[in-house]
Amino acid sequence: MIDIATTEGARARSAAVARALGDPKRLCVLESLAAGEVSVGDLATRVACQVPNMSQHLAVLRAAGLVTARRDGNTVYYRLADPRVLEACQLLLSIAR
Repeated sequence: MIDIATTEGARARSAAVARALGDPKRLCVLESLAAGEVSVGDLATRVACQVPNMSQHLAVLRAAGLVTARRDGNTVYYRLADPRVLEACQLLLSIAR
């Protein structure tokens, strides 16, 4: 049940998360991060996406608070910000069936 006392800001953040989850490549990225941290290059290979496009997808996921990043030299590694992100992906997949 939705809490009717939800603030406008919370609804805006929820909409940003929903938009971030609204792309098949981004869902694939999130699934690829289920096992842990992965570099941008490795994600691009796993998801079959060019690195510049992968960076754009990761920027959307990061802005929505779904992933976090850390830099090690020239390599950037991404991981899920919260394990519940996978639950949200699984829920979307089950609803879509």
